Amino acid sequence: MKSNVEAGEGFADIIVETEDPNAGIVVELKYTKDYDEMEQACRAALDQINDRRYQEYLLNDGRKDITLYGIAFCKKRCKAMVSGNCSR
Repeated sequence: MKSNVEAGEGFADIIVETEDPNAGIVVELKYTKDYDEMEQACRAALDQINDRRYQEYLLNDGRKDITLYGIAFCKKRCKAMVSGNCSR
């Protein structure tokens, strides 16, 4: 697991190189002050991963089964959205 890793066109919050040499995980975290904005923040996190191509770090390592997580926090609550199996 690595945090704040240079990947694609920016820095991913978390990248996980799993034991499975074909799989990996990219996580982008967002904070919002309003519970009603948590879903939008999750979508923004996933959009950021795709727009800045953070998955390139894992794709360049030969990993093809990559799961993307957009996670939003608001006070003591969190919400997560998942997008899976991204590839080139």
